[in-house]
Parts: sequence; C-alpha cells; structure tokens
Amino acid sequence: MLILNPLEASERPVLVGYAVAVLTVAAALAALLLMQTRWQAAAPVSLLLAAVIVTTWLAGTKPGALATALAILAFTYYYVGLTGLSGNAPIQAIRLLSFTTLACYVVWITATERGAAESLRRAHEGLQRTNEALRLENMERRRTEEQLRLSEAKFRALTESASAAIFIRHGDRISYANPAASAITGYSFEELRAMSFSDTGHPDFQNLLRARALARQKGELVPVRYELKIVTKAGEERWLGFTEGVFEFEGTPAVVSIAFDITERQRAEEALRKSERLLREAEELGHTGSWEHDLVSGRIVSTPENHRLFFGDDDSKGARLEDYVDAVHPDDRAYLTARREKLLAEGGPRDIEFRVIWPDGSVHVLFGLATIVRDRSGQPVRAYGTNIDITERKRAEEAVRDSRQLLDLVLATLPVGVAVTDRAGDIVLANEASKRIWGKAMIVSGRERWSQSIGFWHDTGERIAPTEWASVRALSGGQTSLNELMDIDTYNGERKTIQNSTAPIRNVEGQIVGAVIVNQDVTERTRAEEALHESANRLQHLSRRLLAVQEEERRHLSRELHDEFGQLLASITLHLHAARRVAGEAAHAALDECMALLHHAGEQVRTLALELRPRMLETAGLDATLRWLAEQHQQRTGITTEVVGELNDVPSERSIACFRVAQEALTNVARHARAQRVWIELDQSDGRLGLTIRDDGVGFDVARAFEQAGSRGNLGLSGMRERVEILGGNLEVDSGAGRGTRIRISLPNPPLVSDSAERAA
Repeated sequence: MLILNPLEASERPVLVGYAVAVLTVAAALAALLLMQTRWQAAAPVSLLLAAVIVTTWLAGTKPGALATALAILAFTYYYVGLTGLSGNAPIQAIRLLSFTTLACYVVWITATERGAAESLRRAHEGLQRTNEALRLENMERRRTEEQLRLSEAKFRALTESASAAIFIRHGDRISYANPAASAITGYSFEELRAMSFSDTGHPDFQNLLRARALARQKGELVPVRYELKIVTKAGEERWLGFTEGVFEFEGTPAVVSIAFDITERQRAEEALRKSERLLREAEELGHTGSWEHDLVSGRIVSTPENHRLFFGDDDSKGARLEDYVDAVHPDDRAYLTARREKLLAEGGPRDIEFRVIWPDGSVHVLFGLATIVRDRSGQPVRAYGTNIDITERKRAEEAVRDSRQLLDLVLATLPVGVAVTDRAGDIVLANEASKRIWGKAMIVSGRERWSQSIGFWHDTGERIAPTEWASVRALSGGQTSLNELMDIDTYNGERKTIQNSTAPIRNVEGQIVGAVIVNQDVTERTRAEEALHESANRLQHLSRRLLAVQEEERRHLSRELHDEFGQLLASITLHLHAARRVAGEAAHAALDECMALLHHAGEQVRTLALELRPRMLETAGLDATLRWLAEQHQQRTGITTEVVGELNDVPSERSIACFRVAQEALTNVARHARAQRVWIELDQSDGRLGLTIRDDGVGFDVARAFEQAGSRGNLGLSGMRERVEILGGNLEVDSGAGRGTRIRISLPNPPLVSDSAERAA
C-alpha cells in the first residue's frame, strides 16, 4: 500500500488531524510575531503556506483545508484588517490572494494524490480477488472438464436448432455462431469466425461494446441484457436484443450471447417516439397547445403546452373549466364568456384573442381557435381547439411601432442627410436634411437620379459618371464607400461640396436588397480647409524666405566682420608696431599687451565670422564644413568629436539647414550634456539626406524640453525642427536620463541646382 505520510499509515482519531492543523498554524503565527518588524511584511505567506503544506502532508486534505481557513483568517486579521502589522493593507491583500491560491492548490494536489492512491489500492484488492477466483476456478476446472465436454455436445445440438442467434466468443473473437446467427447477419460461419464480435456492431455502438469488454476484463459486473444495432453483410441495419453469460467452452471461459431480432419492434417504438417528440416540439416551438372539452361530462383534456399557456408552471390547476376562466384577464373575461356562449348557441366566429394572467403575475396574449361538435339533435356535446401564445408577436409589433417612431425622430433631427434605396435604387426613405442638401425637388427614381444628377470628384474635378455613383456600386457589387468628397449641383441649381458614404443593405441570406446613403454638407468646412491650406503654404513660403534672408544677413555680417573689421584691426596693429619702434622701453610692455589683445580680438572676429556663415560651406561643401565644425568643437571644448560617413554635393538650402542643426546640437552638447564623445553620422541615399548627432552625455526629458522651449525662451530644439520641416523633412530626438542624446534629421535630397535658381524657387 502507498504511504503518503507518517500519520496516514496508522489508524488515527479524526481530531488528531485537526489538532495538527491548529498547532501548525499557531506555530507559524508565533514565529511571525517573534520576528523583527522589518521581516513581518514579507514572511506571512511563506510561513503560513508551510503550515498548510505540513498539515496536508501529515494529516490529510480536510485538516489541510482547516489549516488554510485558519491561515486566511489569521492573515486577514494581522495583515489586512485594521490591526495589520505591515501598514500596507492593499499589498497584503494581494499577498493574501496569492497565499489562498497556493494553499488551495496544495490541498487539491494532495486530494488528487490520495484519490489516486485509493484507486490503486482498490485496483490491487480487485486484482487479488480476481486472482483468488482464478485459482479456485482452476481447481474446479479439472473436475468440470469432463462434464463440460458432455454439455458442449448437448449445447451444439440445441443451438443448431434454435431460432435465436447464438454467438460464443473468447474476448472479441467469435468462436462459434449458429445458423440463426448467420441468417440474421448474412455472414457464413467461416466469415464470422474470421471477424471480431465488434465488427458486426454499428459504428454508433462501438463505445458500448468496448465499455462492456473493458468492464468484463476488470472483473466488474455488466448488465446481462442489452440492445445493439448491427450492420449485416448486405449493409442493412438491424436491431438485436442480447442476453449474455459466461461459461466454459472448449476448455476455456467464453461469453455466450443469445440474440433475438427486434428490428420491427424498434422501428415501431422509434416511429411512436418520433411522432410524440415532433408533436411536443411543434407545440413548444410554436407555443401552441391543444385542448378538448366533453360538454356532457365536463372532462377537460389539455396538452402540456396548453396547460403552460394558461397556468405557467403551476400543475395544481387545469382540471376544471373554472380554472381556465379564472386565468383569463379580468378585463377580457366577460367578453370571452359571451363569445363562448354565442359559439355554443349559434356557431359564430371560431377565433378569439384574449389575455391570461399567470400565477407569477405576468400577462400573456393568446389567440384561440375552437370547434363545436354537435349530436344529431344539434346540441353541442364536445368542443376542441388550439391556443397559441402571441405575446412576443404583440411585443414585436409594438416594438416595431416604437422603433419606427424613434427612427423618424432621429432622421428628422440628424444634421446629415440619410436616404435608403431599394434594390432598384429608388429612394424609399429620406430625411429632411437629405432633401435640404439636394434640393426639395429630389428625384426618387434610381435610374433618373443617376443619369440626371451632376457631380464632380473634389480632388480631380472630373465629372462622376452615372455608373460611378456610390449607390450604384453598392447595389451592383456590394461595395461600401466611406467619406467620398464630391462637388454637386443640387436640383435647385446650387453648387455644394458633400461628403458621401454608402453601404449595401443585405437580408439574412446575404443578398443585397438596398443601400443606405449618408451625405454631409461640408461646403463651408471645405472652403475653410482650403483657405487654411493656402495660408499654411504662404506661411511656409514666408518662413523659407525669412530663413533665406537671415542667412543672407549672416553672410553679409560675416563678410563685414572679416573684411572691414578685420582690416581695421590689422591697421591698428600696424600703428601699434610703428608706435613701439619710436616709444621708449617703458611703453613696450603696454604696447605688446595691446597688440596681443588685438590679435586675440582678430581671432575672435574670424571665428565669429565663420560661425555666422562659413565660406567653406559654399566652396568646399557640407561634408568638409561639418568636419571643420567638428574639429573646432573638439578644440574649443575638449570633447572628442568624430564624423562618420560622407556626403556628395548637397543643395545650398539643405546644406545650410544641416549645418545650423549640427551647430545648434554641438552648442547644446557643450552647454548641457557633460559628454565625453560626440558622433556626427552622415548618410545619403535614395533621394534622402540623413544627419545624426549623438553623444554619450547625461541625456534629458525630450517631451518636457519641447514643452518648456517656448515658455523659457529656449528655441533651440523647436528652431531645429521648424528649419527641417520647412524643407519637407523631419527631426527625431531620442534621449533619456543616463543614456545620452540622439538627434536625427532626414531631408529630401533633390538633384543639385544652382544657388541662384534655388533662391529664385
């Protein structure tokens, strides 16, 4: 026997297991309370779960469940409730949920393992019983072999003449079949012996045969009688009623099956069941009940569905006519009674509509049809009829009326035009907004409307052909059109811009039966958008012109600084040299310092002139200028600056933009980044110009920087983005605390043109 734990191997009182549960949980709580405060928040799940595991292993699933419940109560009291030790109830609630899940899982695993062990024990005991039975059977076998041989001869004589089919099989193999079995199945004895018994069964009954065989193999009792559908050699399906038993045949245990052909009985029973089922289902599906009233004896016969139509689930009523009268709604009772009396006396109308109230208070509407049977003297002796529940139909009719009223209200208040067409395209429904859009003299006929309507595609100005209208495409091909912009000439002569959407309407079979058209007058909105677009174009043109003027002014200032101011400083230096030659020794030091200051000022002027407008940008190109800029940045700041990649000739306007972005980016690196290295990466391919400046500095919050750029007067990033976007490019900034900054610009790179042509453009 499988031993799961030390306590399970012995017979123990039930209270011992529950005592273990209480003690383990108490020990866990004691350990928690003795812990230091900083450990108490994280330890309860582990210790209490250990208590559940120990209890379940030692005492079983029920004490384990008790330990789980006690641990949950303790956890809730000490860690989640108002007396929580941790002070953080939400987190402890999550831990409580985790602990509950794990504890339940431990108990479930233990229960599963114990169930498996119990099943194994039972199987082992069954096997021992089977072995014992086999041992006893072997002892008896020798004594009965002779008797068996004698009985087999008698058995064969009996089975050969029997009208019932008899099969003898060892396992699933047929060892013997009498002539009646061959006659019923259509197989000869030799063919049956070559087959397994399950081969004769219908596919739907294979599970039954396998289950019986498996149960017999396990030594379990199986029903002696059962019914089985078989398939004959000719493919005919037949029903057999089997009676089976186990006996000794040819020296070994075998199963004998005696079968009678019950096909006709099964067919009759199936036909009866089918008829009753169809009638019952028809009444249930149609909410239709039938009734009959013997007017002489007063006896009433009502089908279950008819009874339900009057009384719901109350089975205590329905035996008396008064029960049915009382179930009728009080407002309809007098009318129904008068109609019944008239029908009995004169014949009158046979149909009537009335309401009934169920015991639960719900009201249902019934439609009834009655027939009166009279004797030879003309006196009514019997009445019968049917009732049908039309409550849902009445509700549906009312809902349809309400929906139509709501639809009319919605369509009347919609600001957009809505029209519905039939399969031919004729308008069957249109709201007032649709009529306002197209004009009061709206054409209803589909063919006339498509041929006479005048419309133009808004983007191209091309006229819309009769076959291009969205409703035509929806009706002919099932196409759904959304937000098509078109200019139309309304039926009263106005030019409007509308946004059109059309979708086909399909029935339950998926066939197109119409279309719904939604039009929105966007004339004013379109005009405003076009004006806005034109203003944006003008603004972009002005911005480009402003940048060009700015660069021209920088070029002028650079030239003035280099030529005029540079010459002035050179002249002053020459005069100072001349003054030094004639001055005394006492003035030499002051004059030398003045000349040094003038030399430094000259260097500063030259640097400023180059930063304003480096002439090498025009002479050597963007590639060389960026490399010079990197070298200057490295010399000035000490930050290693590397240029990667190379560029071919770039148009002047784009060269200036790239240079200014790189210049601003390097300035930001020097001021804020605290970087050790800077990389300027160049790439040029597929009509695009790419420039990336990245560093290994401290990084920054990009979104916050853009938000604060305008408010703090820092337009560096915004200026870079605007300069790039004016040229049709885009700028991406990727940065974060501790991971440096990456600025990437991408510009369209058209073929190179002359500066004069570019400025003219």
